[in-house]
Amino acid sequence: MSGLSGLTSLSGLGAGSLGSQTNVLGGLLGGAVNGALSVAAWRGVTFWMPNSQDEAGRRMLQIWFPGRDDFRTQDFGAQDGPIRVSGLIIGDDYVIRAKRMRTALMLAGSGTLVHPWWGAIQCRLVQPGTVSFSDGEIRMARFQATFVRVPVQATSKGLFAAIEDTLTSVLTQADALVDQGVLALRSILSPLTLPLALVSAVSSSVSVARGVWDAVTGSTAALPVRTAAAAPLAALAGGVSVPVANSDTTYADSVTTLLAGVPAAVAQAVSPTASAAIAPADAVSGVDDDDIDPAVATTLLITATQSLRAAGQTAAEQAADPASVRGLMLGATLVTAAQAVAAASSLTYASQDDALTWRDRLLAMLDDLISDIETLAGTSGAAVPISGMLGALRDSKAAITADISERLGRLPAVISVTVPRQMSAWLVAYAVAGDNTAEVEDVWTDLVARNGLRQPAVTSPGTLRVLQPGDLT
Repeated sequence: MSGLSGLTSLSGLGAGSLGSQTNVLGGLLGGAVNGALSVAAWRGVTFWMPNSQDEAGRRMLQIWFPGRDDFRTQDFGAQDGPIRVSGLIIGDDYVIRAKRMRTALMLAGSGTLVHPWWGAIQCRLVQPGTVSFSDGEIRMARFQATFVRVPVQATSKGLFAAIEDTLTSVLTQADALVDQGVLALRSILSPLTLPLALVSAVSSSVSVARGVWDAVTGSTAALPVRTAAAAPLAALAGGVSVPVANSDTTYADSVTTLLAGVPAAVAQAVSPTASAAIAPADAVSGVDDDDIDPAVATTLLITATQSLRAAGQTAAEQAADPASVRGLMLGATLVTAAQAVAAASSLTYASQDDALTWRDRLLAMLDDLISDIETLAGTSGAAVPISGMLGALRDSKAAITADISERLGRLPAVISVTVPRQMSAWLVAYAVAGDNTAEVEDVWTDLVARNGLRQPAVTSPGTLRVLQPGDLT
């Protein structure tokens, strides 16, 4: 219940791997129509969506009777009708991307439709799409497709269905955060000819990320963390080569792999199983034998997320292309936050208070990112999927809240014990354990650890907190 499998590198195209829904996302996001049309994607292939139609209603059957002008109706439930999409593929690489779209339309099974108004939707193609060219429309291809939403599975899985479903939801939303981070980086790094200011923004972002991760991993005493981070930190130090022509997503993927390498490696090494939401292969090699405690990993990733936010804002203020730096650092921060959410799925909670504390830390981290994105939405500059990011973050918050709420009922409560005068913690433990003397030692151990008692033999008056007796075994 605590991990994700089937991880792949950003350069791979493994179906079902985390991040794979946007793994081939690319193309040019520039041009004269940039401000007029909305960016969408099907199975990771981007296009402009000038309009779409979505049918919704009820599945009604009209029944007529002989000799009567009125009729009766029978309601067969909600009708999630088809989504009809008209798309434009614009840019110097329009033929290449039209071929990719044609391939995507022929793939079996469900896929992710990134809709500029509805957000990310799991859909199936219900009839063949059409891709068309015209000699009067140079550098542009048109296509039309009709999709239907994948229905939510309502079948019961038995006693542990709710537990599995809430955890799956958390990991699914972590994956969605990764998708949005990858999409942001590819959107920014899509120009066919890379301006000098954009190349400088990439160099600055990689340098800032390296500084943050050097500081965060260097401040921990956990050897497995430093071992896991060694290879991706070395890759950050090496930087990325700038291509002569940026005709595909190779450059963007290289930058993404660098920025995602350390958090992916840390989350990948979380004990007891790997739970990285995105895992470049070169970032996690050689760390399988060095498990990292989930609490250590989650704390480190939350800290890194906050440090990347602050460092990114400072770097943007000093950059020649502040919008690009802000967008690149936001993408790196989203991927790191996704790793924190994924690593937190392996946490075991000692009490209800413990679970609520971790929930609040994760939600505060996501709230900060929402605030950053809302601020970014009010500025002009680099094109990033604002609505998709906000949607993924809010869905992650809802999934985390649901998962913790599901677990709370199975966790022991922490009670408060009033100590009226100075006394030994052993006396307090005997009083709390009551008739069950077998629990006295466990109560005493929890009292000392939970309240940080330096001298348990002489406990000062006040209030102590301890797990409720009966829940200590």
